[in-house]
Amino acid sequence: MALEGPQLHYARTEGIEMEDTLTRALRLAREAEELLEEAPSVIDSGRAHSTRIARAMAAGLVDELESLVRGQKKTGAA
Repeated sequence: MALEGPQLHYARTEGIEMEDTLTRALRLAREAEELLEEAPSVIDSGRAHSTRIARAMAAGLVDELESLVRGQKKTGAA
């Protein structure tokens, strides 16, 4: 009777890790966007402009990450 060793199977985890990373980044970007939307309006014009820029950047980041995650799910590749 011969004993067999453990069966080893190779699997690529790079795609899975990247998907998890993008999904997490998207979740964090959405949280940042929500926090910036809830931030009180500032009377100082310089700070109000900075707040608008930060909100726009957060919205743009969410859009980019959504398209990456959507594209990744469609193709199944990173």
